[in-house]
Amino acid sequence: MTHVTNLFDLLQHAAAAYPERIALVGRVGLRDDCWSYRRLLAVAERIAGRLVREYGFAPGTCLLLRGQPNPQLVAAYFACFKAGLIAVPLDPHLPLEFITRVAESTQARAVLGNGEIPNYSALPQLAVADLAAVTAEQSGFEYRPQPDDIAEIVFTSGTTSNPKGVVLSHRNILSSVNAIRDIYPTQRPLRFLSLLPLSHLFEQTAGLFAPLLLGATVYYVGNFQSEVVMRKLEAKRIDGVIAVPQMLELVWHALEKQIAATGGQQRWRLWWRIAERVPFAWRRTLAQRLFPALAGTPVFFVSGGAPLPASLERQWELLGVRVIQGYGTTECAPVISVNRYDQRMPGSVGWPVAGVTVTLSEQDEILVRGANVSRGYWQNPEATRQVFSDTEGYRTGDLGAFGARGELYIKGRSKDMIVLANGLNVFPEDIELELAKQPGIGACMVTDLLDRHGRQGIAAILSFPETMADEERQRRGQDAVRNANAALAPHQRISDIRYWSGDFPRTPLLKIQRWKVKARFIDTEPSQDVAAETLAAGNGSTTLEQLLANVCRVEVQSIDDRTDLVLDLGCDSLTRVELAGLIEAQLGIICDDAELIAIREVGELKALLGRSERAAKKVRFPSWPLAAPAVAIRGGIQRILLPLLQGLVGSSFQVKGLEHMQQVQFPVMFIANHASHVDTLSLLRALPWPVRRRLCIAAAADYFFRNRPVACLLQLTINAFAFSREGSIRGSLDYCGELADNGWSLLIYPEGTRSPDGKLLPFKPGIGYLATELGVPVLPVAVSGGHRILPKGAYWPRRSPVSVCFGAAIPIEPNMDKQQATDLLHQRLAALIAAQQPDSAQPLETPA
Repeated sequence: MTHVTNLFDLLQHAAAAYPERIALVGRVGLRDDCWSYRRLLAVAERIAGRLVREYGFAPGTCLLLRGQPNPQLVAAYFACFKAGLIAVPLDPHLPLEFITRVAESTQARAVLGNGEIPNYSALPQLAVADLAAVTAEQSGFEYRPQPDDIAEIVFTSGTTSNPKGVVLSHRNILSSVNAIRDIYPTQRPLRFLSLLPLSHLFEQTAGLFAPLLLGATVYYVGNFQSEVVMRKLEAKRIDGVIAVPQMLELVWHALEKQIAATGGQQRWRLWWRIAERVPFAWRRTLAQRLFPALAGTPVFFVSGGAPLPASLERQWELLGVRVIQGYGTTECAPVISVNRYDQRMPGSVGWPVAGVTVTLSEQDEILVRGANVSRGYWQNPEATRQVFSDTEGYRTGDLGAFGARGELYIKGRSKDMIVLANGLNVFPEDIELELAKQPGIGACMVTDLLDRHGRQGIAAILSFPETMADEERQRRGQDAVRNANAALAPHQRISDIRYWSGDFPRTPLLKIQRWKVKARFIDTEPSQDVAAETLAAGNGSTTLEQLLANVCRVEVQSIDDRTDLVLDLGCDSLTRVELAGLIEAQLGIICDDAELIAIREVGELKALLGRSERAAKKVRFPSWPLAAPAVAIRGGIQRILLPLLQGLVGSSFQVKGLEHMQQVQFPVMFIANHASHVDTLSLLRALPWPVRRRLCIAAAADYFFRNRPVACLLQLTINAFAFSREGSIRGSLDYCGELADNGWSLLIYPEGTRSPDGKLLPFKPGIGYLATELGVPVLPVAVSGGHRILPKGAYWPRRSPVSVCFGAAIPIEPNMDKQQATDLLHQRLAALIAAQQPDSAQPLETPA
């Protein structure tokens, strides 16, 4: 890859090697949006051309890049690299004041992204989707960035009001990309799942640039709740996930929850007694056989951004999932050291990557030199001089040690070091490591606080669930500290215990915000629990304010309708994921993810909850009805039974409008009126086998799927799937999208139930969402005669003529209002029913 000297070269190289291979998969509505390498290259060049021609941006101009991770935002990054523009990534949830400071510091000319910044008018906001559209003028331009040109300025908010921008060249970032590429397996094209914002360099290098260089496919979920992530892992057969430790913990808890829900606790306990004796190569396969919930576990995780608890690393490894832990900083673009796919040292951050030299100072501070090291901070020479040196390289501020095989271990940060009154130095991480080994201890933090005598001492701040009783919390805390002190050196021993309810506040990369935790205890008495009031789970009296107080670690009394989620409560993207899960679990309400992201104040959040759906029981969608054996059996059954049953109940059978199916591209969505159980039989009889064999029928989950044998029979004979009629229908809608992605057409009864008098009922609102978000043709179907044969409430059929009429596709625009779409569908189907005349139908020839 010697000819790749800038980041746009990387994309050109990948597109030349894998032009038609799928590079990125995003979500548009309910469907996958697949981008080949050729398409990604073409869109990036198109955006770059428009930025230069239409907006006059010259090389070296700064643009703020902001938005949810998806293929279009990726194309925007590469467009900047192509045009020689400097990308300034921003987290989607940064406060307006921070964005303003960054814009002023860099003299940025515009904001480029996929979501508008509310109440911001200082710079023009350019939508990537508009720039990606094909225009009449598509001529290219010639510009080739040099290796040492600035590619990005990455600002870190940290704990200061004056953020520092790390200047990174193409050479810096490519150095890390090449190093990361070498740790991934190359036996076959890999599939990655993206869970981190593109504003984080860890995600860019390990989760985007390096995979693209290998010809891999990267999937973007759009929804980061643990159950959604698990469904995506299984459906897409993901190989690798780039994650911070808390995400590994969230997925782990989701797995345990699923195993418990399926009654596998006893086998789960047995597994942990035998797992260490099972060869690693067998573990993942064997565990997946024992626990179906593990079917979606990836082959490997790449963990970075925060220290990985040894116990969590060990748990995943015992399931046969490789955990590749690395270490880096933004100033090193960001990779310094990393374990290998086939060589991992538990507890270490691996070996320095190729081209990087790591040494230790006399104080054991980690010093880094190499092509990956930044030239310094943007327009901040003083801060640059403090940590960058021509002789020593970059001074990380982290303390380390080398193992016997040259692997690197992180021992702590020098600025977090505790200096005791006797002059001895204590590193909190050493004590935290010992505390974390104790049973019943989750997250913990060690710092220096004044004890009851006013003397400086070592305090352990222990995090426990909000629902744990004070007595149990104190018992566990005291036992843990007693056992840890027994293993620590005298000067390391803990002299004070404080308690924290729920998880600690964290940065966007999920590092504990130590300064914020410590600030809460500075003016308190020892051993006083000052966290938000305990939340009594499941008692029915939980309020939104209590949820917010526990998630954001603030006093519940400080929250009112005007409280700002970002400025006052510090909600970032991952906090909102946690909040959405708690709202569903504690309040029983499903929030729309897109709306939740846009919420700024508590009052707006209350309004959203007021108009949101109640949660429903989770519906499962087995894959066996779509498998080839089930399709073959179904075809045989239908060829025999459909004509037979139709002949028993229908005195005649007519159909018209089949030509409309020849004018559309499959898959499609059929919408039909519903007055009888005979309707499905009639409609299946009317469809030719090539259409019928790839058809899935939505059936009421609360009616047809209460009885397992009946459900299995319907799944086998007519390929029915469970569709929720009340409460949360999000799972059913998402499954419709998965079916359409795989080429399956859908039959939906939008009335949601059988009409008691045979007249068309109002449609359920979900049909408008399906029609606009699925992106498939919608064909109306008028079925008559079923109500006369077997009306709702009847048990014995009567013979009567039956007719089926297929209408022309209904034009539905993706940006159409959902209610408007629902009304249009109802209008067209009603008109088709009214226009249907029995004598206008032509006899149906038996489908092949």
